[in-house]
Amino acid sequence: MSQSLDRDIATLLADVAQNAILPRYQHLATGDIVAKAADDMVTVADTDAEARLSEALARLLPEAAIVGEEAAHADPAVLDRLGDSLCWVIDPLDGTNNFAAGKPPFGILLALAEKGETVSGWIYDVLSGRLCSAHRGQGAFVNGEPVRARTSG
Repeated sequence: MSQSLDRDIATLLADVAQNAILPRYQHLATGDIVAKAADDMVTVADTDAEARLSEALARLLPEAAIVGEEAAHADPAVLDRLGDSLCWVIDPLDGTNNFAAGKPPFGILLALAEKGETVSGWIYDVLSGRLCSAHRGQGAFVNGEPVRARTSG
């Protein structure tokens, strides 16, 4: 994973949080929330964030397929792209039920997969701005600082 791509992703996630998600936090109107299933919902923040992420990711790596949660819900055939040579996997607003209720936690989840195997992943905490990332063969990071697993006891 190149450091420049990692910086681009960090910038993108912060931008989407600031422009698609945070302005709607605790300000959703009734019509801004739609039930996808009995225990699952989607908000205008989900769809706007996914559209922004998809557009920007397509510019970053034009050769990569894009599988977004909301696109896959609308058209399950989108899931067929998961095995492509490169594929972005997007959950534009993980924790939608919390977000819609006006409470944390919620965030943006993003992964880059190669032939169905995850090679990089990012978790962006929208409220704190904390970015956790991990890259195959390179380790895990919080706000760019390496983290190490340790035993508890």
